[in-house]
Amino acid sequence: MMKVNIQKLLRGEENSIDIVGEFEIPYEWYQNTDIVSLRPVKAKGTLTYFDDENILLNMDVSGTMILKDSISLEEIPYPFSFQMEENVAERLEKDQNDLDILSILWENIVLEIPMHYTQVQDLEQYQGDGWKLVSEEDYQKKEKNNPFQELLEKMEEE
Repeated sequence: MMKVNIQKLLRGEENSIDIVGEFEIPYEWYQNTDIVSLRPVKAKGTLTYFDDENILLNMDVSGTMILKDSISLEEIPYPFSFQMEENVAERLEKDQNDLDILSILWENIVLEIPMHYTQVQDLEQYQGDGWKLVSEEDYQKKEKNNPFQELLEKMEEE
């Protein structure tokens, strides 16, 4: 856990706290996701105190996650970067002096995991006896040239 002491911020001794570093996300957090591994995540930003209901975390985050290719199943790097701005005041319990930055980062990284990701360019190598993998574009072209298209449309009308 990466906790930032915000006591001086809450007492008004400081207006903001700079947060800069590389953060290691624990394997247990992503072991049941599509992520195979996650390299250290770089984050740079500030934590700014406005009042008890408004503590703003503003960060630039970047890193690389290793995913399985959706087609080839090979492990491939997937770089990501995003800018986050979040009011973290509701995360603090009464008399709490620390803020867990790592869990906030993880919650935002999860949103960056793509549903499907591939680097495969040549789909021709993915075929077998009676089947082949086609791109969405090729599939749409084939559907337009389907000799049974008229019959299918009539069946859908009924």
